[in-house]
Amino acid sequence: FTCQLAVQALLAVTLGVRRGVLEQGEARAMLSSLSEAPSLMSKLLSSSKGEVRFIALRYATSSSIYFLSRGVNVATALEGALKLKEVSYIHAEGYPAGESKHGPIALVEEGFPCVFVMPKGEVRGRLLGNVMEMKARGANIIVVADEDDEESRSLATDFIGVPAGLPELLTPILYVVPLQLLAYYAAVARGNDPDRPRNLAKSVTVT
Repeated sequence: FTCQLAVQALLAVTLGVRRGVLEQGEARAMLSSLSEAPSLMSKLLSSSKGEVRFIALRYATSSSIYFLSRGVNVATALEGALKLKEVSYIHAEGYPAGESKHGPIALVEEGFPCVFVMPKGEVRGRLLGNVMEMKARGANIIVVADEDDEESRSLATDFIGVPAGLPELLTPILYVVPLQLLAYYAAVARGNDPDRPRNLAKSVTVT
């Protein structure tokens, strides 16, 4: 997933320049940001692995979990739900947060875990509103946000801080990492082998 995102970003920048819809300066800035992603990932792994493991252990016995976001990170939420489902066998559903009133919110009750992927950017304000909606219904709010986002931290039951440094368009590359770790640690806590997911050998583990 991460490699696909990186390749798609490179392709988008290249096509944008060739089609004349992206200035050279914008392209250089995007490529520079992309080159910083590996070091930010390393920093994220060093700083948050223990916290993610603690959160995974806390929710490893859950029967269902929601992953919610807006904009480009809807795909990140979908990937987080997919990975948790595949290796931990917990029912997980990724959903655009703006559509959460149309069905998903009906299942939310006291203690229901909801993961919000919410880097700083143009959709963050609306995501805060979605957090409040779920929180009002008793949900446990797991927020994945910029590490200096104190407002989001104050609303969260559990908080995973992500190093800032990427433009919003590239944040899925970084923000998917703690979600993958969450799936891994939840699987291990439930006694599953993440390298041998049930019923997925032909499509996932065989290359």
